[in-house]
Amino acid sequence: MAIIGPVRLSRITVFAIYIVALGLTSLYGMLVLFDLDVTTLKSSKLATGTNTCAYTCKEARGDSAQIRLLERSTEPIAYVVGSSHGAKVVLPGQCVCVRAVVPAQSFDTETINQADMEEYEPVPGWPADSLIVDLVMQSSQNNAGTHDPLYLNARVTVSVDMRAVARNQNYNTRVYEGSAQLFDPGEYALDARIEFRNGQWNAEPGQFTPELHETHMRTTLVTNALVQSTVHVERDLKHPTYLQRHQNLPLCTDGAASGRWIPEKNLPASWKQWQYMHPAEDRRVWVPYHCRLRRISHAEFVFHMSRSWPSVHWYGDSNSRRTLRPIVQAGQWCHTNNSMRLDCLCNDAPKDLFPSEWYAHMPVLHWYRIHTQGVRRDEIYADLRLKEQPPTDPRPILDKDPIDNHTTYGPDYMPPGYRLRDDYFDLYYLFTRGTLDMQGRHWMRDITQEAIAPYPNADLVVFQMITWDVAFGSYSTFARSVELLARRLRNVYPHAQFVYRTGPYWCCRNAEDQQKKYSRQRFASFDAHARAVFRRVLSARIWDVSGPSSQRPPEAKRNPENMPCLSAHSRSEFVHLDNQIFINMLVNK
Repeated sequence: MAIIGPVRLSRITVFAIYIVALGLTSLYGMLVLFDLDVTTLKSSKLATGTNTCAYTCKEARGDSAQIRLLERSTEPIAYVVGSSHGAKVVLPGQCVCVRAVVPAQSFDTETINQADMEEYEPVPGWPADSLIVDLVMQSSQNNAGTHDPLYLNARVTVSVDMRAVARNQNYNTRVYEGSAQLFDPGEYALDARIEFRNGQWNAEPGQFTPELHETHMRTTLVTNALVQSTVHVERDLKHPTYLQRHQNLPLCTDGAASGRWIPEKNLPASWKQWQYMHPAEDRRVWVPYHCRLRRISHAEFVFHMSRSWPSVHWYGDSNSRRTLRPIVQAGQWCHTNNSMRLDCLCNDAPKDLFPSEWYAHMPVLHWYRIHTQGVRRDEIYADLRLKEQPPTDPRPILDKDPIDNHTTYGPDYMPPGYRLRDDYFDLYYLFTRGTLDMQGRHWMRDITQEAIAPYPNADLVVFQMITWDVAFGSYSTFARSVELLARRLRNVYPHAQFVYRTGPYWCCRNAEDQQKKYSRQRFASFDAHARAVFRRVLSARIWDVSGPSSQRPPEAKRNPENMPCLSAHSRSEFVHLDNQIFINMLVNK
């Protein structure tokens, strides 16, 4: 170890150091005096939605004797440790720490199953047990006893990602903790469940696929002030995330912005003129915390793409194919509640989209020319390279985002003036199965300079993966392949911008096929690795389609009517929401 010798400091330097130290001490004293959380001071980037909870559990003060007692529990327990001062009441934007205790599993020889007899390994860096932990708003009542109508029956849900705590001494018990940043005022309670134990969530090829059997964790505790089962968020009418102030927020440019679900009937009707408010099947609307999701028509999207990204190359599986349906049909696919056909709910049957012979030999190459009115049928079988390309439409747009009495505010909304235009962009789509070599397709053969040479140079490349790798792949092979895939994309598309579309949110159900290794945490672990690689190698923007679904109330996540599909497809309401997040990310400046 290097030893630093004595340093002579001038009197002026010593005095300056004393002043700085005195100032820092005074600042900390003021924070304590006014009962402000030091963690909140670190969150000066609240308006941008930056995660500021990294140190919450480390700084949270809990009753150590009480915690040791809980860690000796014989049943699974989840509880709120509190903020860094153990507070039961926090301000909007402050973080709380949640801890879970999972005792060793005992087996009954009469009920032991095949999964219990196999050895499973979690993905490196991920916990052995798969816990799904949510903080759920129970009431919007404030200290005066009044309810906030904006949050009435909202059941705002904030999911908590749990990680293993290595410092516990009881090796027969696993301790997990995670932090959450709370914004919306009200009383929150824990909903905590165990999905899988002992790495069973990460069944690999060749292993038996365990069935999901959720176990509720106890969350009702008789505790002191530092260990709670609930936490209350104070109401701050001036906080930028308070719903009444939502229209003051900037437009969304982040494809992974956090948010919450609010009942449509709670929100002002005037929001429909500007806000994207196409509700989910339970009539709740996705409202980001730190930005506004503007209602952007298909026609405006095409207008913007024709100028900024006139050529798009898109790689993905059937989830991407469902994503593209509203785009090629000008927003008209499954856009009303009375059109909930099977393909709107789950099925990927193509008969309503284009002639079935297009899909007779899937996967095939597709090249769409996306117009204001969608894809024209006279161009379906045409060689688009030979078609005359009209110049940019010179006609003005009458109103970009008019305020009027439109009652139709779904994805098919079109402002005046856009119907007159003939803008378009080209989209080359290739069906892929992630990093896997299956049924004649593999990225090493398909993503080459020679393969894309016949098509216009890409300005934007969208890549969607995960689903097939999670179902049939090995994590170690996947991790190596993603790195190679990203480097190949960088070499083939040296001048393009990249968007990584995340995998879908999988929760609370079994796959229809035992061969598919689907689990919520397996999806999350594969996706986290791919996100990191695409960011590092390609500086890719992240389009998160799993985030909104993960923040749904517990009962909505588990309602079979909300999840009618045993594959990983989303209902059409979520396809439209995902697309609006993508479109806002590209169009808003």
